[in-house]
Amino acid sequence: MSGRTNDAGLPNFLVIGAMKAGTTSLFHYLQAHPQVYLSPLKEVDFFAVGANWWRGVEWYRKQFQKAPANAIAVGEASTIYTRYPEHPGVAERIASLLPEARLIYVLRDPIERIRSHYQHRVLIGAERSPIEVAVRENPSYVDCSRYALQLQQYLPYFSRNQILLVTSEDLRGDRANTMVTIFGFLDVRSDFVPHVLDQEFYRTEQREAYPSYVWAIRRLAKHHIPASKRAKEFVDAVLPRTIGRLKTSERPRGAERASEMVTDELRSELVDRLRDDVRSLRTYLPDNDFTGWGIA
Repeated sequence: MSGRTNDAGLPNFLVIGAMKAGTTSLFHYLQAHPQVYLSPLKEVDFFAVGANWWRGVEWYRKQFQKAPANAIAVGEASTIYTRYPEHPGVAERIASLLPEARLIYVLRDPIERIRSHYQHRVLIGAERSPIEVAVRENPSYVDCSRYALQLQQYLPYFSRNQILLVTSEDLRGDRANTMVTIFGFLDVRSDFVPHVLDQEFYRTEQREAYPSYVWAIRRLAKHHIPASKRAKEFVDAVLPRTIGRLKTSERPRGAERASEMVTDELRSELVDRLRDDVRSLRTYLPDNDFTGWGIA
């Protein structure tokens, strides 16, 4: 990468996931770098047919029109890009438009990611079933934690050295060195220390619950507010704090108990379902044996 050499103002890197793995924090760390430009709208979701693909390339290009000419790394972060098979064909579409793009994929303990995914859906009013029922009935929970499966969608179109795998655990526990690696991957100054590096952003367990109509407004805003404001922050800033928020005691019961609901039985079942994928993942990231995930 050297300046804005990407095709006609399009991005030259993407953060492709995973959902609930720390991509929002990474977005902020990257955004703080003077040689990096990120679309103001996080979760642009352009390459998914069920999201914003219909808007066309010119709409996508507009998301980056304010990138300075000297920006070396221009990108966006959309976790929908690693939600196969719910959203198929994403990697092929990215390759058709951005064949030289560099891709960053953040991985988290698969079962913890499932728990957080479930908790998120409870908070937004999209999930009412107990976690053991939800995980068995909705394959998206487990599929989003099949990191090797997701990665395999990209390898026919991108070389392995175009894809950087980062663990959420490293991003949290060894943040400075992890960002050095990420900045180096993007060919920007790796000695830069973001002023927000000591912060974590939008952890699910710290988020406040909204009634379903407020979440509907947030989802609508996400795709219709001008790119000068990220939708989530816009809604949170504009809606009065006294409107739409529930007291902690009034939050959905599932949200309060979500961190306690992965029973030993469910964990054992998930370990069995994820074991082969984790074994495959080790071939792509051999320096990490993922033993901390408890999936042998």
